[in-house]
Amino acid sequence: MTTDDLEHDLNALAEPRPEDEQLRLAIRATLGEQLQERPRRRRHPRLVLAAAAGAAATVAAAIVAMVGTGGSGGPATANAAILAHVSRAMSPPANLIVHVSETGLNPDGTPVGVEWWQETNAPYAMRLIKGPVGHEIEGAADGATQSQYDPATNTIYQQPDSRAPTLVDPIETVRAALANGTAQAEGTVTIDGQPLYKIELPNGVIGYFDRTNYRPVYLDNPQGDGSVVRTRVVTYEELPLTPHNESLLSIAAQHPDARVETGPAPGPTGQK
Repeated sequence: MTTDDLEHDLNALAEPRPEDEQLRLAIRATLGEQLQERPRRRRHPRLVLAAAAGAAATVAAAIVAMVGTGGSGGPATANAAILAHVSRAMSPPANLIVHVSETGLNPDGTPVGVEWWQETNAPYAMRLIKGPVGHEIEGAADGATQSQYDPATNTIYQQPDSRAPTLVDPIETVRAALANGTAQAEGTVTIDGQPLYKIELPNGVIGYFDRTNYRPVYLDNPQGDGSVVRTRVVTYEELPLTPHNESLLSIAAQHPDARVETGPAPGPTGQK
């Protein structure tokens, strides 16, 4: 770690966050223990200034040690701060639409991708396009209806579904692990010349995050056969909830000339 890296991390840690009070109490307790261990003795008045400077240096050293350069609780506190920043960056507020796209390669070399749009207000309407390039499946749900688009016949299949939309997607997995405290920060790695924070999830997914804005850059997704598929997060953006952006959540709006049928889609993704 360079001095620039350290300065960047300390500046990031200086931003207000929920853990501030806990860190303040931990620093106070540590300094209290150190001061109690020292024998008290009179000092000549001329040494008061030097003693004050020494005490300030001790406080500064203790804070730096606890923040992330070693010592009591240092790495744990720094890692907690990284996780807090990543969690904040991936927890958008209400009245937005989150747009994410990822690309990668299957173990056999087949290009795969996933792109989705989801509203951050209940019922969290979303539209998802996912699968091998050229053979993607496009689906949508809005808490009342589930839809799927068949490009071969230009048909939209719709059926009632009152379940709130959820995503089986690596980024959603990252969000859940950050929320329940099971994600673990594992330091910094460099991929294609870019230094990134590495975060491991309990299900084996590993995320790599930008050190400036804490947004996801790569995701390593373990497969059933023991292989790992790495996807690159090409897009991660938060869109205002305008009529145009709301249309991105709807299959019917994206395929206005498609025929609409009631019932599940035929083929491997549905039984008809």
